[in-house]
Amino acid sequence: MNKTITQFLKLGFQNLRVFAVLLLGAVATLSFGQAYNTTDGHRYGCSWKNGNFTYDRWGAIDAVAIEDAQGNVVYSKAADGCNAVNIPTGTNAVAGKHHNLIEANSAFTLNAGSQYKIKVRTINPSPQNWNNSAGVWIDYNGDKDFVDANEFVKAFNNFAPGSEQEYDFTVPCNGAAGEIRMRIRAEGGATVPPNLNSGNHSNAFQYGETEDFTGTYAVPSGLSADFLLPDSVFIGTQAVLTNANQSGYISHIWTVDGQTVNSTNYQRVFNTAGSYDVKLVSENCLGKDSVTKTLRVVAPTAPPVANFVSTVNVIELFEPFQLYDLSTNGATFWDWIITNGTDTLDGDDEPALRGNLIGYNDNPIVNTGNYFGALDVGVWDVSLKTSNSIGSSPYFTKVGYITVRRTNFDLGAGTTEPITSSNGRIFDNGGELFDYPSFGGANNTVYTALISPCGAESVTLDFDTFAVAKDVTLRIYDGSDPNGIPLHPTGGFDENNVPSGSIVGNSGALYLFWEQRPNVRRDIGFAASWSSKKGPGNAPVADFELPDVDVYLAVPFELTNSSTDVNATSEYLWEINGPETVPGAISQDYSSEGITSTGTYTIRLTVTNCDGKSSTVTKTFDVLQPNTPTEIDFVANNRRPAVGGLVDFSALSDKANRWEWSFFPPTGVSEPVPGSIDESTRTFQFTNPGAYAVQLKGYNSLDSANSVASVVKTNFVLVVNNCIPIVPLLSADVGISKFSIEDITDASKNFSNSSDVGQDAYSNYADLGTFNVNYGGKYKFDVERNSTVNTITRRIWVDWNVDGDFDDPLELVAQDDTPNNDKVWSGIINIPNSVNAFDAITTLRIGVSLDNDPNLSCGAASNSAANRVGEFEDYAIRVVNDGNIPVITLNGADTVLVEQLAAGAAQTYVSDMATAFDESQGDITANVTMTTDLDQTLAGVYYELYNAMDASGNEAEEVQRVIYVVADQTAPEITLNGAADTTIEVGVIWQDPLATADDNKEGDLTSSLVTSGVVNADLLGDYTITYTISDNQGNTAQKARIVRVVDTQVPVIENAAAAKPAGACWTVEVQLQNIFADITTATDNYNSLAQGLTLTANPASAQGGAAVDTRFQGTTTVTYTATDESGNVTIQCVDYVVRDYIAPEIELNTLPTIYHNVNSPYTPIPAIASDNLYNSTQISLTSTSNVDPYTLGTYQDTYTATDAAGNTATKIRTVIVIDDEAPSIAGKDGGVLRLGVGSAYNAVNSIIFSDNYDAPEDLLANMKTIYNDINLQEAGTYSFVISTTDNSGNESNEYTLLIDVQYRYEQLVNSVNDVNLDNLLTVAPNPTTGKLNISVNLPENEEINIAVYNALGQEVVLVESASIASNNYTVNLENQTNGIYYVKMNVKGDIVTKKIILNK
Repeated sequence: MNKTITQFLKLGFQNLRVFAVLLLGAVATLSFGQAYNTTDGHRYGCSWKNGNFTYDRWGAIDAVAIEDAQGNVVYSKAADGCNAVNIPTGTNAVAGKHHNLIEANSAFTLNAGSQYKIKVRTINPSPQNWNNSAGVWIDYNGDKDFVDANEFVKAFNNFAPGSEQEYDFTVPCNGAAGEIRMRIRAEGGATVPPNLNSGNHSNAFQYGETEDFTGTYAVPSGLSADFLLPDSVFIGTQAVLTNANQSGYISHIWTVDGQTVNSTNYQRVFNTAGSYDVKLVSENCLGKDSVTKTLRVVAPTAPPVANFVSTVNVIELFEPFQLYDLSTNGATFWDWIITNGTDTLDGDDEPALRGNLIGYNDNPIVNTGNYFGALDVGVWDVSLKTSNSIGSSPYFTKVGYITVRRTNFDLGAGTTEPITSSNGRIFDNGGELFDYPSFGGANNTVYTALISPCGAESVTLDFDTFAVAKDVTLRIYDGSDPNGIPLHPTGGFDENNVPSGSIVGNSGALYLFWEQRPNVRRDIGFAASWSSKKGPGNAPVADFELPDVDVYLAVPFELTNSSTDVNATSEYLWEINGPETVPGAISQDYSSEGITSTGTYTIRLTVTNCDGKSSTVTKTFDVLQPNTPTEIDFVANNRRPAVGGLVDFSALSDKANRWEWSFFPPTGVSEPVPGSIDESTRTFQFTNPGAYAVQLKGYNSLDSANSVASVVKTNFVLVVNNCIPIVPLLSADVGISKFSIEDITDASKNFSNSSDVGQDAYSNYADLGTFNVNYGGKYKFDVERNSTVNTITRRIWVDWNVDGDFDDPLELVAQDDTPNNDKVWSGIINIPNSVNAFDAITTLRIGVSLDNDPNLSCGAASNSAANRVGEFEDYAIRVVNDGNIPVITLNGADTVLVEQLAAGAAQTYVSDMATAFDESQGDITANVTMTTDLDQTLAGVYYELYNAMDASGNEAEEVQRVIYVVADQTAPEITLNGAADTTIEVGVIWQDPLATADDNKEGDLTSSLVTSGVVNADLLGDYTITYTISDNQGNTAQKARIVRVVDTQVPVIENAAAAKPAGACWTVEVQLQNIFADITTATDNYNSLAQGLTLTANPASAQGGAAVDTRFQGTTTVTYTATDESGNVTIQCVDYVVRDYIAPEIELNTLPTIYHNVNSPYTPIPAIASDNLYNSTQISLTSTSNVDPYTLGTYQDTYTATDAAGNTATKIRTVIVIDDEAPSIAGKDGGVLRLGVGSAYNAVNSIIFSDNYDAPEDLLANMKTIYNDINLQEAGTYSFVISTTDNSGNESNEYTLLIDVQYRYEQLVNSVNDVNLDNLLTVAPNPTTGKLNISVNLPENEEINIAVYNALGQEVVLVESASIASNNYTVNLENQTNGIYYVKMNVKGDIVTKKIILNK
């Protein structure tokens, strides 16, 4: 069994394949009329405040997992930090908090008697790293407490936060089946935390948290020891015996050759051939059971045939994998070779790859990484040669079998190079498992990453989690560096601006910039996944732009790369040749400090993409002598800075390479970082308010006299000084806790800042950066406060004209002047156009005032009654020209025809006009102007001209509409019969309802309609039927009808073997340990599985169909989904019930039909039963028999065998009780009857008939006379030859009675023999259970003898021997055995026989 390793991950326990052992059975929930104690919690808990600082995750239970004895994960809780139900503050902290029910419904099952491992990890906030303690309790009997024996599982005391604590425990057998609860408690917040013990399950703690988890306690449903073993194993190889019971047992004791091992499964190497008895004794909470089987160990007869498999084929770098030998014929030596064609890893490098150690060399673990002895990123071939005592196999190779890739990256050392994987995951500098660390020192910590998949057209980044502390930001750019397009809000993603939705880099690259200030609080950080869309893979097309001005000696210039079909990882090589040796470059663009020799230069750019495709372009340019005055000008990035503001000045010139700046007045201007005269851009700071003139002189250092020039701009810089607002009193309730603003047309353009309340009357947050807004734009804002005790008013001002005050029109941009208790104030700020707003960095000011106190932009500095209590905040914003040209769109056609009107008639034409849209302002249709020269009374061509301007002054490109004034130009009108858009089912013939046509001058033109287009009703699709008509003036009309051929019928899922109860999952019986074949299929009215119809199974097998494991009993529920190409879906669930369905086989040990002689005792011959899976001790064999051996007939022995799975077989043996013994005939007085002449006597009366079964009367009735010459009237000797047949067809021998008729013999007439003797004797009841009544009724007194005989003719009871006429007798046969008996009465030599059956 592959062991599943539990790892605590940043975002839950990720990528775990959780295998839970589920026991079927009724689960009873115990209820004792009480609830679990949750009132005593943690006073401060795992998240609490000290002043304005929140200590989060202090002794927090971050992650929990439970594994069974095989390492399978039974339960895991994702890393979740502190589950605080409140954040107490200071001395207001209360107990009873930080106690959470994590799992309200059963999330795991614990089997009685089984072993498990509990894993717990706690965490603390940075910078506190004091140790923690934790305890685990489980309420096994469900009585709502944790005080019973065994319910205290473990205490982990005084351990480092972030470390994983684990403990193995055994579930006791005395629990109560049903719902149980596990409680985990953690305590922290001290250098040495308190030690926990069994009594700490409910008492109050100071710090940390308590978490409860609901589970199920399961008791064993049965007890049966069993295991699977191979038919045979080879000498020297490892035999693996797999236990049929992988969970729910206390122990498994294996005994082989006197060696005893306690383990779930058994492994052993046998070095001697032979048969070995393997005994397994398994114990669970119901007791013990054992089973013994025989294992054959044989010697190999041929060399091995090498084969192997890997646990994975595609693996992440730095993760290990394992190779498993699958060779046949008993390999005992293994030689592995792994190569990528360049590098090779074998037994010389790693001992595990060559040798004879079982468990080491046969199944070696291989490491991946960028170090010796490990596989680096790439595709690797794997070869194996195996040997045994007979010989060796050749090397068996699987080409390209292992792919090592890198898709997981941590910011830091792992991201110094571009990431070229097409998809993957990226984490903060704490990695996947840990929080990001906190660093000391004076400088910010910065990490970057460039995600640039080779050949990507776009990259999409999605965040799984994002949680950072204050002063930690993440910026993301669309491009390969920070010069790309920002995809983050102003200031970056932070604790208040969390990424949401997908972030897409359409350049094919994303650049991540992580920054954190010193000593920040640790937190989870981020985990994100990216994917990429591959571009067309075109080769690059190299190109660049030469300077748009002449290049002069010693003047810096730049060449701008304009290559196409490139990506962020493309490489660029610049090479320059000419009169002077000029260094090349490997940058995207080329920048030169200047060339000092005139002449013609050739420059070549070579571009190479990451796939090796390249392109080259060559161009030339001339370097000229600077012998005339330079053309000079300059610009500034901010012409109206605030006092102390910085202004960047950039010189614009063609020949100059030296620039000198001067200002008037010269005071109040400085250069914070002194620049150089050869720098074209310099930064100056203005510390005094007022207007400044700026002069720039420029020249070329190689010809300063001829190239010098200067330019002066008066009042170029106006330094403004906004007032500092005054607030006399501060309140934590009357203030600003957060300000946010975003573009309503682009939510990614946003800014937010959270701040403390009641600390400062005025805060200037200009240092957080400048938020750019577009002329004419609309921006949503939110102003928040912490609490809502007092009523307040709020206002926002913007100094649009940058004159140092907020008193000009439009500068009060939002006001909330009615006192209120609202926590959040929201609104819209409308940005003015370029006439009313200056393009410069300016101030946005927010003011808050108590109750009805005036709320003025300078606070109490303007009016002592204003802003007596409140707060002000300033932010830097700049109104910029978005550079977007508005777009005018005509409503209707750009060319129209109108009919000419009579002279003097009023114009009937009405223009459809046009709309205008601006990317920043949205709909600016109101700004559209239209002019026209139309005269509808004169035929001709006319124009409408449309123009528009946005708030930034950007003019749209003029759009025109052409108007033709013509004679009759009204087209006929077509009217469709029926709907213009109709739908039919596929396969249904479509009948065209046609259309009609009418012209304003020619009338009904229906007969001239032309119809085009066809509908294929057997093929899905949208079909267009077009109706066309033209009048005599050539005016044409067309109308179309859409006919949609659709399929709305759902597919049909079928499984011929399934039972199909209504409203429930189908059921299919699957034989245990048989190969599973999925016969589920699907059909559709339109599609087939070969074309357009898909059938999927979940879970699915890699070989197709459903994944059903027939190795173990159980039910696998498979959901089948059939989808046709129209999206019609049928879903059917099938329960595959895997168990033994094969009934035992019964061997009768006789023929199916046997014969048994009547009157002999019958004992059924025992049958034996065998089964495909179970041994004889696990098969119940019962039998019944209705055989009456004393009565002829057909009977049955019925045998019923039932195996341990409940499968029943019945087999019947037919038993036919027969009589194959012939009857016998004898004379009563011997073989000669002597009669006097003249006697009247029936010779039959002198005959005795006897049979083992049939009565004499039956034999008499069946008598056959063969010869008879009797003449009683004449003396002589006569013969009476007879035979008889019993009722079974057995014929007696012929019997001859000689009749000697003489005068000397007595003449016999009128004797008792003439009476029907059968009526003289009656016997009842018959059959009898022992008591028998015999009645005799003779016409006169006669000497009689009455006795009872058994089937052997032996007398068993003498009833009477006397002279009587009639009498009744009671005979007791209870001391006799069951069988057939005969009652015989002898009356003067005549025998009367009655057969009776004794059945006690």
